[in-house]
Amino acid sequence: MFRSGKGRFVAVPLALLFLFAFAPIAHATPPPNQLDLTITGSVGSSGQQDYTQSGGEVVYASILGQVVNSSTAVFTENLSASVDGLVTSGTAYFSLSGEFLNGTSFAIGGAIGIVDAVPAEAFPLGCWDGITLPLPPACTSQVPAFFVGLGALSGTVPPSQPPLWMDLESAYLNPGPLPGPIVWASTDGSVVIVFSYVAATIDWHNIQTNGSLVGTLGATPVSGSFSMTTNAHEDLFAGTEAESGTMTFYGMNPSYLDASGAFTGSSTIPTSNAIDCSSITGIAGTCTETGLASSGSFTLDPGNALIQGSYDIDWTVPAFSFSGTSAALVSQGGVTGVPEFGAGALAPVAMGVALLLLLRRDGLRARARN
Repeated sequence: MFRSGKGRFVAVPLALLFLFAFAPIAHATPPPNQLDLTITGSVGSSGQQDYTQSGGEVVYASILGQVVNSSTAVFTENLSASVDGLVTSGTAYFSLSGEFLNGTSFAIGGAIGIVDAVPAEAFPLGCWDGITLPLPPACTSQVPAFFVGLGALSGTVPPSQPPLWMDLESAYLNPGPLPGPIVWASTDGSVVIVFSYVAATIDWHNIQTNGSLVGTLGATPVSGSFSMTTNAHEDLFAGTEAESGTMTFYGMNPSYLDASGAFTGSSTIPTSNAIDCSSITGIAGTCTETGLASSGSFTLDPGNALIQGSYDIDWTVPAFSFSGTSAALVSQGGVTGVPEFGAGALAPVAMGVALLLLLRRDGLRARARN
């Protein structure tokens, strides 16, 4: 049955042998799987923040008890401040001129050296009772509600003013996309200015968030923890934010989902579910607590699995904790498609060569007999 009369029987086994010997060797690993997760977490550290701000139009003002006719007011202000952990520093400036309601002209303004802050919140969450100052040692970072500074003010009313301690509300307390007015006032009440701002930003550095993950990988239950280190640029006037940073899954079950990588995302400040917090400032309409809606994508690669996916999370009001969902594709191992020439891979080649020689020998004998 192997005779061809011309030795053509060699060609078919040769092709088969080479297909067998050099076929790609597939790893016995599962195909990509759908990873669906529920995410819950909170801010552990607010990191370092850089603030800029400029205004705006006067809504209300009083100087030494005299109310300013806001329709005559000419006002400018700017602020630049930095918060690193619990240390706050920076500078601010304002200039206000116009007429009081009695028609008297006035002018007042000057520089303010920022040296401290009154926190809107301190971290980690639970380290502060929300009232007592200074912050307890358990607190390691903060987000300011007010910047505190010493103002060297001068003007026509009064002609000169001794340095005044000033509380400067951060635009963080009344953000866009429908930004409301904020308050700058001296602690003795002699200077009160309520004004709208036209620009305000925060650059966030090394925000630390962490939390838990639970869900499924295909039909397999999944659980574990995650952490994120975030850098972000927030436009308080527009109510938008762009984020990027690193993400880590750890303590995962199954363990091959332990992974680290990068993420990018964006957030918007919703106008719904906002809470009025004007009791903080004592002036209606000057404080609004809001949430945040965030979405983005990530790629995590621990070396034995590739996790690529997206997330959608909603933050509480105020925006210090969150929950949401994530959908990702997990690829563990895979088919390389590249021949492997180790000792095991060469064994089929050796067997093929031996069989080829045997067939050639039998063919020559058959032809000799004919």
